[in-house]
Amino acid sequence: MDQAAPTGNVRRSRFWLYTPFVLLLLLAIAWSVAWFVIRNRTAEALDGWIAAEARAGREWTCTDRSIAGYPFRIEVVCSNLELKRGAVTASFGRTEAVAQVYQPRRIIAEVAGPLRVTDGTVAVQGSWDLLQASINASQTGLQRLSVAADAPKVTVTGLPAGEFSGSGRHLELHVRPNPSRAAEQARDVAASITDARIPLLDGLIGGTEPANLNADVTVTQADGFKGGTIAEELELWRKAGGKLDLLMLSATKGSRQIETKGELRLDEQHRPAGQINVAAAGLDGLLGNLTGGRLGGNLLGMLLGQGPRANAAQPNAKPQLASLPPLRLENGFLAMGPFVIPNVKLQPLY
Repeated sequence: MDQAAPTGNVRRSRFWLYTPFVLLLLLAIAWSVAWFVIRNRTAEALDGWIAAEARAGREWTCTDRSIAGYPFRIEVVCSNLELKRGAVTASFGRTEAVAQVYQPRRIIAEVAGPLRVTDGTVAVQGSWDLLQASINASQTGLQRLSVAADAPKVTVTGLPAGEFSGSGRHLELHVRPNPSRAAEQARDVAASITDARIPLLDGLIGGTEPANLNADVTVTQADGFKGGTIAEELELWRKAGGKLDLLMLSATKGSRQIETKGELRLDEQHRPAGQINVAAAGLDGLLGNLTGGRLGGNLLGMLLGQGPRANAAQPNAKPQLASLPPLRLENGFLAMGPFVIPNVKLQPLY
């Protein structure tokens, strides 16, 4: 008579029970080793880049550099970041740059102030509450640079025209190469600032209200910083045939509004030159300033609908822009249509 095989003492293997945990442990070890390899390669790449920049005349100093971010990021931190080339020096406060290990060509940076830039003559000082930047690159170079700053403030001294200062609530700046104008080494620049307070603008247009400014321009022959003074950099740009294509510049200041398009460059005397088309509202005061308060300027303002009666029937209505005759900048003078505007003399920028 057959006897049934005993089943109570069968020992089952536990290999498959522990396999997922063993694999997870091995994966964590492998990832840790890979991260430290990437970290070391990042340090070597930074050292190589700094050395290459030094050979090109640009000396970068990253004080107290540290590299962290395990397990998924690479974080490079400098307690101070400085750049020197020729007579030009620039410095920032604490700078932290972060990239994901799986997306190393997209870098997010947070930069603390103050900003100090000088070429021995002109000095720029800037501060902000928060400044963040993102850099998107490829094997061919920079694809896009974006900067956003809260409560920016800037002061420029040493300019021929005197000190310039300004502040705002929020600033944004975007720069990218123009793919359709690579032969001109063109860069597209879009910038905006909200609630800007600029004393120079108050004196020119009138009023003390904050202004909202927007710019969409293309700069040609923008092949990079050569390390000279500001005057030398501008002269190199001028000799290379650089120009500024104004796709749109707009400013809104209280009831005053202006939009401009056109093209600007520098003439041989280093003065602005070119032609711009202007549409404006509420700028009768500006026209009066340009014409020295003469009757012609006031009449022009009234004819263009910019005078005080323009919105008398609807005081809260949005002002309607009216097109001005083209503005030409030639030989140091400013002309509107066929007429040269008196009391306006364009000075050399350097």
